[in-house]
Amino acid sequence: AKLNQKDNYEAGDFARLIDSTIKEQANELSKTSQWVDSKVKEKVAELNQKEDYEVGDLSRLIDSKVRDKVAKLKEKDKYEAGDLARLIDSAIKEQAKEISRSSQWVDSKVKEKIAKLNQKDNYEAGDFARLIDSTIKEQANELSKTSQWVDSKVKEKVAELNQKEDYEV
Repeated sequence: AKLNQKDNYEAGDFARLIDSTIKEQANELSKTSQWVDSKVKEKVAELNQKEDYEVGDLSRLIDSKVRDKVAKLKEKDKYEAGDLARLIDSAIKEQAKEISRSSQWVDSKVKEKIAKLNQKDNYEAGDFARLIDSTIKEQANELSKTSQWVDSKVKEKVAELNQKEDYEV
């Protein structure tokens, strides 16, 4: 009741209060939106060196700026159709070359490391497979020796616990 400046609450007061608040907020938002719109149009007109904004001015301004920048990047006086596509194409090709150079560098470093691990001066095809194969065989051999040693110690302990000199099955 106090919000509606009345002494007593009546059915519908809250709904009317909400409705009027929403309308006030919408009105303020509309005014703000109109103000922003007018400021943007003024700025676009100013950038186009015109007195008044016309529909399409912003698009033409952006198009003009892009064309000028592309022409400058292409070291030309004026933009020509296809310049942007060619500029993008050359940039992509340059990036591809850089990636290829990086890939070749990584490849050479990996091959140098594999050659060094194989105690060779130069990498040859198959060196990596041979390195892996020899490493696996060495590890398997070490595992086998360890297994045999553990087996012998277990048999010694079993014989000792059975109070015998040798392990018997």
